[in-house]
Amino acid sequence: MIYAYPTEGVWGLGCLPDSEEDVKKICFLKKRTLDKGLILVSGYFSHFDAYLSHLSEDLIYKTKSKWPGAHTWLVPANDNVPSWIRGNSDFVALRQSVHPSIIELSEKLNSVITSTSANISSEPPAKNAEEVRNLFGDEVSILEGELGGADKPTPIQNLITDEWIRN
Repeated sequence: MIYAYPTEGVWGLGCLPDSEEDVKKICFLKKRTLDKGLILVSGYFSHFDAYLSHLSEDLIYKTKSKWPGAHTWLVPANDNVPSWIRGNSDFVALRQSVHPSIIELSEKLNSVITSTSANISSEPPAKNAEEVRNLFGDEVSILEGELGGADKPTPIQNLITDEWIRN
């Protein structure tokens, strides 16, 4: 199942990351290639255990310096990250969110969820549920809610090098 939900700054599309079929459907709906990769989000730090298990305690502590919050870390991917999530990268983007909709959905599914902006590639992202409905109709299950206070997508930073990918 594909969900549309409000995030910190824009509406997102997501699904369970282990569903290759749903990830491909999201990319099809967005007219986006699979090689870009998707962010994994959750309201619960424990949901990231499988994706952080290969990191040192210092690096895990570093993730917590910005989490929970509107900060996405780019982390070296381990074998628990499916290729359809990584895209053509050796990294995976992770964010522990404080947004109520992400907390609710990740709790309901007891998992991280994929996150990508609810839009057609290169078009502006949806800012409300009606725009999502107009774009994707009943191809997605809409989780009602309000956007957070951010005026743009969350920043992305490389956990190892501190390089800003998106600021």
